[in-house]
Amino acid sequence: MSPSPRYGLTTLTGVVIASMIGFGAFTTSGYSLASLGTPQLVLWAWLAGGVVALCGAISYGQLARRLPLSGGEYLYLSRTLGPWAGFQAGWVSLTAGFSGAIAGSAIVFEAYLAPLAGLTHLPAGTLAVGIILLFGIGHGWLARPAAMAQNAVVMIKLLVLLIFLLTAASRWSSHAWSWSGLPENSADGLIGRRILDFARSVMWISLSYAGFNAGIYVAAETRDPERTVPRSLWLGTILVTVLYLLLNMVFVTALPASEIAGQKQVAAIAAEAIGGQSLKTLISLVVCLGTLSSVAGMLMTGPRVFSRMADDGLFPRWFRSGPSAVQRTVGLQAAIAVTLVLFLRDYLSLLDYLSSVLALSSAVTVGTLLLPSGDWSASGGSRFPAPVYLISAGLYVVATLTVAVLMALDDPRDLLGAVVTLLTGTVVWAVFESGRRRSGG
Repeated sequence: MSPSPRYGLTTLTGVVIASMIGFGAFTTSGYSLASLGTPQLVLWAWLAGGVVALCGAISYGQLARRLPLSGGEYLYLSRTLGPWAGFQAGWVSLTAGFSGAIAGSAIVFEAYLAPLAGLTHLPAGTLAVGIILLFGIGHGWLARPAAMAQNAVVMIKLLVLLIFLLTAASRWSSHAWSWSGLPENSADGLIGRRILDFARSVMWISLSYAGFNAGIYVAAETRDPERTVPRSLWLGTILVTVLYLLLNMVFVTALPASEIAGQKQVAAIAAEAIGGQSLKTLISLVVCLGTLSSVAGMLMTGPRVFSRMADDGLFPRWFRSGPSAVQRTVGLQAAIAVTLVLFLRDYLSLLDYLSSVLALSSAVTVGTLLLPSGDWSASGGSRFPAPVYLISAGLYVVATLTVAVLMALDDPRDLLGAVVTLLTGTVVWAVFESGRRRSGG
């Protein structure tokens, strides 16, 4: 029994926006500026990340038209490359795509909220665990109110960001904006080094765009999914790309590059320079809202993957689709995320791991559109002609894999996490497959 359709374009676009705007949007530019040297190159990296994400959104939209069911990468790879590939995608979602991202967002939420609310005396992880449990209960047992709350959080977050941008615009003529870069060093003339640094920055930035495909995970619960899901993907991605460019233009020019480069809290630093302590507090609240809505969005979308895997006999049958399936799968996802919060300590290592694993998974998924069996004439009533899908899918796969390879060449440890995930997924797959054969499933 499938859940009745309940999500429309507004809610689904909100889920995409909520899943995209998280921690990375307010911290990455400081590291990118230290690596690239100039505000202009940082903004080019954000634009490149947005273009790649839009190509991915268009491609995932076509996948959703072909198969308007919940399940995400697991579903698409199972139907095109076989059960083993599908299970690996589901395993990535379980261990990295949702659990790791939920845990990381919750940790950052706590890090920003605790000082603002005077709760630094609480044990580490208290607020992070609390927010995961709160939204887990909401999306598992109070689906409709949770969807309304999700929309409200997104609207509040966008409103506060708009206030921040308007404040920056009002000071455009009076503030000393700085477009000059860092002093040149001996490595600046090496083209290979510049390319590698740009690729690494795009990879960091890609994590801020990673939620562009969030709508595919609840396709079966969406009204008119063949149209609603694709529209929500590219609409949400375009809006977030424009927002990111405006925000980060302010972040990297509010102060001289030497005062921003390498800073983790670049958004708060820039806000204080523009509007004092009050604006710094406001942008800190935005970071809290951003990570809060990311936790909510991923707890809403992720568990549907595991129900689809259980329906196909590749996950315990207790999680198969049914009246209680949503509660059980949301509970599982929340439990894993809480466990990671309690044991996770190195957030930057988590980001490196997530970027490599998720890049490979999404590239393989979009790559299925390039297979000879792909039906490019079946556009499902899309306003995009078939060549757009072909070009978008090809560009996304090439760009994503190129950046991943460059990252691995620069530091092989970035690829180690993906290899370990693949190997452990293979072992778990073998266990489930053996059990299915013994039971004759």
